[in-house]
Amino acid sequence: MKSITFLILSVSLFFASCSKKEPVNNQSGNNQKPQQQQTSQNNTQNQNPQMIDFSWSESGKEQKLSDYKGKVIVVNFWATWCGPCRRELPDLSQIAKDLKEKDFKMVGVSVDRDNMQLTSFLKANPLSYSVVHNPDNLLSQYMSATGMTDDVIPQTFVIDKSGKIVETLVGSHSKEDFLKIINKYL
Repeated sequence: MKSITFLILSVSLFFASCSKKEPVNNQSGNNQKPQQQQTSQNNTQNQNPQMIDFSWSESGKEQKLSDYKGKVIVVNFWATWCGPCRRELPDLSQIAKDLKEKDFKMVGVSVDRDNMQLTSFLKANPLSYSVVHNPDNLLSQYMSATGMTDDVIPQTFVIDKSGKIVETLVGSHSKEDFLKIINKYL
């Protein structure tokens, strides 16, 4: 029975997420809509580690994640070639718009190897929140801090107002799923 449960979980994770490694053919996948992965981990076993701070330039101004302490922060790791990632971007963008007047900040982190590909994608698909290009180590740092071992994207971390990572979501999620979790901390 355990092996059947493991097999089902493995198959659903495969369809709801992408390996962090960029595919060789750089195609976005098929048109089949995957099941949504409902993996959410409350990070209590790691006693809610502190967020990993990082910086980026936004409208010519240097921003740091720690500048948003006091707000609920969502950090979403994704890539342009990841079908499940791209499917959840419109929902994440709408959430960022809907919650902009609240104590909330959304930051996307692209793990694309090619920054030009990311720039081109964002021109064609503008998002209402900040996107940082970091292909190498930021996801690994977040995974290490939270004890996660699933090196897949999308992977989303929810940070509470005190700066602690309180939720980790692996795989694609719906707007409703995201809001249910975010609203617990607003």
